[in-house]
Amino acid sequence: MTGVAGDGDPGSRGRGPLSLIAEAEFRKLWSVGVLQGAMRWLELLAIGVWTYALTESPVLVALMTLLRQLPMALFGSVIGAVAERLDRKAILVVAQATMATTSGLLAVLVASGGVELWHVAVGAFVNGLCWSTDLPVRRTILGESVGVDRLGPAMSMDSASNNATRMVGPLAGGALYAAVGLGGAFAVASAFYGVSALVAISIRFTPVPKDPRRFTLIADIREGLAYLRRTRALLGHLGVTVIVNLFGFPYAAMAPVVGRETFQVDAVRIGLLLTVEGVGAFAGAVAIAFLARPARFRSIYLTGSALFMAGVLGFSLTTNYWVALVVLTVGGVGIAGFASMQSAIMFGEAPPAIRSRLMGVLSVCIGAGPLGVLHVGWLADRIGGSQALTVIAAEGLVALAVLVLAVPELRGRVKVSALAGSDRSGRDAGSS
Repeated sequence: MTGVAGDGDPGSRGRGPLSLIAEAEFRKLWSVGVLQGAMRWLELLAIGVWTYALTESPVLVALMTLLRQLPMALFGSVIGAVAERLDRKAILVVAQATMATTSGLLAVLVASGGVELWHVAVGAFVNGLCWSTDLPVRRTILGESVGVDRLGPAMSMDSASNNATRMVGPLAGGALYAAVGLGGAFAVASAFYGVSALVAISIRFTPVPKDPRRFTLIADIREGLAYLRRTRALLGHLGVTVIVNLFGFPYAAMAPVVGRETFQVDAVRIGLLLTVEGVGAFAGAVAIAFLARPARFRSIYLTGSALFMAGVLGFSLTTNYWVALVVLTVGGVGIAGFASMQSAIMFGEAPPAIRSRLMGVLSVCIGAGPLGVLHVGWLADRIGGSQALTVIAAEGLVALAVLVLAVPELRGRVKVSALAGSDRSGRDAGSS
């Protein structure tokens, strides 16, 4: 069986989250996600605070976040198609090593006193390009290694670790920025990306056999899109992803602005705003890992999406810092439902022959976030950070309600038999 080398016969493995932790290769893939996720949030927070202190422009703060996310929208489908033809492990290692190098160079520039805004912008884009490989490469390897029967717990646990980085990364970013500035934050990020690359090198992975037919990038992408057009439930699933990334997650780009404008707090307390969201998301993802069943995947996904955007709305309306922390913690629980099921549903229902391609399309939808960041940044320049978040959260909740009404398949149940039969359907799709 192609995939990550396991610790025994897949048929004999337990199905719960604890059985996954017992497997060395799962732990390695999980660790890579933890390391790169923590450094991503550390860099975003430090760059946001530095940019706002330098320019006092919410638009430029939003632009830095946009540059980190834009590669997913531009190259997600391409990376997904390429990942099916090249060694995924090699792509994973190169991505981690590149991020280590980029952050290291920026640390040197800051230390030398020669850093400029455009240097940081280019670095954000390069590291964002490497980050965009996560779904079609690392998470696809992860899903293939555990098997469909443990897909829910695996993706939930990976989401839990990612959300744990939302606790550590922003708080560490704020503390490091306060203590040693932007250069120190980049130096730490470079070191941890380097460790992540070494862990990735140690992963035992048997590459998926290459399709003998000639590789045609555009045709391969079209084949994946053609499958999606025939599958309304997955199209609706992608629609939810677009909505949440357009109207929910851009709030993080405004955290430094709202922290200064509304709460008048320092970098550490700004980091805490994002950290408590991670606390709620981590707790929610752990609970989902133990309790979720495939038949409930879509309801968890939709409920979590709505709860998260309601949390953003509540955050935008409060002027009390401590109330904001509570509201964001609850919103984080919603993120857990959204993030845990986002990959699980797509991977579980996608034919194996085109999984990387469809995960790449999912990356493109996640990459819609930069448009939301631009939108909220433009609004914040005119009406203020908190009011801008009120507008985008309300827009998101309305869009989600309209989508659920327009695509009733989203309210259906994911059948266990459909997930279990995906290997056969993948062979059918691959031969068409």
